[in-house]
Amino acid sequence: MTLKEWEKKLKKHLKKLPKQEQTEIISYYREMYGDKLDAGHTNAEILHEFGLPEDCAARILAEEHPEETNLHASKKTNNGPSVAYIVGMIFFTLIIILPLSIAALGVIISFGAASLSGCVASLMGIVIILWSPFQFTGVAAIMAGVSIGIIAIGIGMILFVTFWLATKYITIGTVKALQMIYGGKHNHE
Repeated sequence: MTLKEWEKKLKKHLKKLPKQEQTEIISYYREMYGDKLDAGHTNAEILHEFGLPEDCAARILAEEHPEETNLHASKKTNNGPSVAYIVGMIFFTLIIILPLSIAALGVIISFGAASLSGCVASLMGIVIILWSPFQFTGVAAIMAGVSIGIIAIGIGMILFVTFWLATKYITIGTVKALQMIYGGKHNHE
């Protein structure tokens, strides 16, 4: 195939574009052809690198005029979900997702409450430590009050950290699962 034949086929596939734009594209490829020829490439190598004229035209239309290629794509496929998909998702949501979401919310709330109780236990431990000298008489009673306060702080910290992290990861996991189910792109064919 010669350059003239290649250009003629390319122009045929670009006929949707204005004449001025077609001329600019053909001029661009002629200039590139000349540069490559000057660099020592053969006609066959250059045209092979350019590719088939129809493929080249498709790339040009896709890059510079996506609306031209989208017209053909929209005629072939329907971008909206089908009725069966919508009914299926409603059924799936009511039967599976809604009960699981309510259960996850219950777990999140209970873990949050346990985390809050850990904070309260820690604060109460501090109060016991500070109040022990005023409430009890005798060194043994004061030491027992301080020990109870330290134990309450430790248990409170363990409860708080454990349930705070559990609440955080359950919440994140639930949100990600719902995003995967409802937020992703689906093929509805």
